Amino acid sequence: MFTLDISASRHAFGGNRIPTESVQMFDSQECELVGSSPAMATLRQEIAVAAQSNAKVLITGESGVGKDMVARGLHQRGGRRSRPFRAISCSSVPDSLLESELFGHLRGSFTGAIRDHRGVFESAHRGTVVLDEISDSSARMQSLLLRFLQFGELQRIGEYGSTRHVDVRVVATTRRDLIEQVSAGEFRLDLYYRLNVIRIHVPPLRDRVEDIPELLDHFATRFSEHYQMPCPVIDRDAMAWLTGYRWPGNVRELRNIVERFVITGKAGGLDPAWLADNVPVRSSMGSYASL
Repeated sequence: MFTLDISASRHAFGGNRIPTESVQMFDSQECELVGSSPAMATLRQEIAVAAQSNAKVLITGESGVGKDMVARGLHQRGGRRSRPFRAISCSSVPDSLLESELFGHLRGSFTGAIRDHRGVFESAHRGTVVLDEISDSSARMQSLLLRFLQFGELQRIGEYGSTRHVDVRVVATTRRDLIEQVSAGEFRLDLYYRLNVIRIHVPPLRDRVEDIPELLDHFATRFSEHYQMPCPVIDRDAMAWLTGYRWPGNVRELRNIVERFVITGKAGGLDPAWLADNVPVRSSMGSYASL
């Protein structure tokens, strides 16, 4: 008989709730896609088309490109916009705890289950659930997700016999190539087919460098207002440096650089010297160094 040991996982998180960054609700201010490049125009069009249906969506792209923004955009532009939005990270939550958070549990079903708990799927009924980094889910979790996607039914942990029907739109994101994972025996092919009804690929920042000035302006204005600091000036040499950089961390890396400069940068403005001292880049030997 399978025994679920979930109490240790919950204790590691300091109680019966997982971190707020692991399960997110909808914030309309966090779904803005910045950029006027052809790649972004194509991405917006794909989002607009996908938003018109309730089909499952698989969002692919490297870490830091903004897959979460695309997922939020799908929800905001779709027919479920007034319904709940929940996003849960499959990579940052232990597997046993992930099952409880997704499907819920009954009081007494394991040590520490002092009350009934509605999972993410139930709490997002008629809304949208984002499975962030689905590629990091275990084989057992993939099996549970497949059954839910097939029938739209679930059982809370500790519940036997009866099932609960839930209507949610499922969106999954991945930074990894799922076909390669299927070939390696790390991801179920049938689950891949269930998720890959509509596929949206988010391009890396190095493939849309013409968006960098607009992104810089967006983040500089945002962080200057947030921290009540002067909006930085970016000289021509610094702009050339930024547009020539490969951006392994994509938009998230650019965002962090701008935030750091707004807080700590010199009054004269952003220049290549500051960037060389503050932006880690991967050297040819595979370690990090500064330009």
